[in-house]
Amino acid sequence: MTNSEMHSLRRAPATPVRSRTPVLQLVQTTRAQPAILERWPNLREAGVGNLDAAAAVGRDPFKSQIRLWMEKTERQDLLQPVPNVPPLPDSAAYWNRLLEPIVAAHYTLRTGRQVRRTSTLMRHPQHPWMFAGPGREVVGACDVQLLECRCVGVDEAVLWAEGLPGYVQIQMLHQLAVADAKAIDVVALVGGQDLQIHRVERDEAEIARLIDAEREFWCCVELDQAPLARDGEALP
Repeated sequence: MTNSEMHSLRRAPATPVRSRTPVLQLVQTTRAQPAILERWPNLREAGVGNLDAAAAVGRDPFKSQIRLWMEKTERQDLLQPVPNVPPLPDSAAYWNRLLEPIVAAHYTLRTGRQVRRTSTLMRHPQHPWMFAGPGREVVGACDVQLLECRCVGVDEAVLWAEGLPGYVQIQMLHQLAVADAKAIDVVALVGGQDLQIHRVERDEAEIARLIDAEREFWCCVELDQAPLARDGEALP
């Protein structure tokens, strides 16, 4: 990521882009609203996204904080290369992409709430390094605005045995912070047959702590200084 790209991201206006048919409808509040981001080269390297949030604070069981830092500082040559190929027919990513619309449809059947897809990318109005891409919104509900669909394989199912995993809760709090939403439902198909629905509601104290921890990580990225290793954290 070049200096000019970082400069542009920091100085981009923090006001929503108006359109005739907005993709994502947000809760009306008195706080500043998140900005809708245009498609941006290397956007995911330009900040902390919702799927980065748990790793950024050292709470992701699948990616260490130092590995995320290496990705954000474009040190991919030091990491094990990931082939840039479409998901294989027997991979978890393939099944997640295939089954996600079905999971969303069963959420509607189970709850009666209508949902729709959205491809909007959003940036936090006060913290421009925070962004999120909510996959779906709940239509016409006052108690919940966003929907997250997950397809959980048998290898990961143990993490869901006692409810919503902590790392997913962190990712959802990040989305709520960026989107300025009240609540998000997480619907997960676990092991191909167990449909779970969990609600994550906005918690200002938890969000404030999360933002502080993510800011500390992003400062490491901006200063090009590796974050201190955490106890028990896996190597990249």
